[in-house]
Amino acid sequence: MLKFFRKIRQNLISEGNTGKYLKYALGEIVLVVIGILVALQINNSNEVRKTRDKELIYLNNIKEDLRLNIVELEEYSVSRDEAINSIALLMGFFEGKKDLNLNKFNLNNLNVLVWYPFIQNANTYQELMNSGNLSLIANKEIKNELQNMQKSYERIKFIENEMQQDYESYLYDPYFSTADLNTNLKNYSQQLNNEKLNSKEELEIDPSEVVTLLNNRKYKNGLVLASYNSDLLKVEYQSMIVRAQRLIELIDNESNK
Repeated sequence: MLKFFRKIRQNLISEGNTGKYLKYALGEIVLVVIGILVALQINNSNEVRKTRDKELIYLNNIKEDLRLNIVELEEYSVSRDEAINSIALLMGFFEGKKDLNLNKFNLNNLNVLVWYPFIQNANTYQELMNSGNLSLIANKEIKNELQNMQKSYERIKFIENEMQQDYESYLYDPYFSTADLNTNLKNYSQQLNNEKLNSKEELEIDPSEVVTLLNNRKYKNGLVLASYNSDLLKVEYQSMIVRAQRLIELIDNESNK
């Protein structure tokens, strides 16, 4: 091709047709420029495609993290409901509204004391932040929702930290200084597994321990705080579930474009 163009230029020069030569040279320059622009456009298109592919991978991974979070948040929400119900039953014992049942007291008491903080599945978000690739997410609404999810998680962590401090000050300290944890955990496990308790096993719960706790105003106040914080957490868990579902919807819409 280059030889062909060179031959045309040589013929025009040998003929002394300067005007035609200049027009031809100009046309050749235009063709070269067009070729460069086309090549750049193709290259840019390839880069845009690669960037889009990376974005879609990140979006899909974020969606998987969100799905895991929803499942766990629903489970944690149920556990907070159970704790609130257990505390309501225990308050009946504290206030003398219910006849004391040692097994029920132990089951519901440990149901409140045994709890775990929610750990967010946010590996993809952390990777985006640490790598500086958050800019790959072009949809501003998705970016905003991602950041709002982190704010929701921070609120959950704050409430859980407050609840942990309350547990240590009001519940764990008096309980561990009063109760026989080994015996109580065995009884708790039997009840959770629906194992039949005989009369001897019922006596494994020391009545004096329970009475001591029932007469401890600090312990009662700790249970009240646990119920209050559990209710706050349940609200935050449900709010985060709604945000996660909304974000999944946004990601699906963006991925289908």
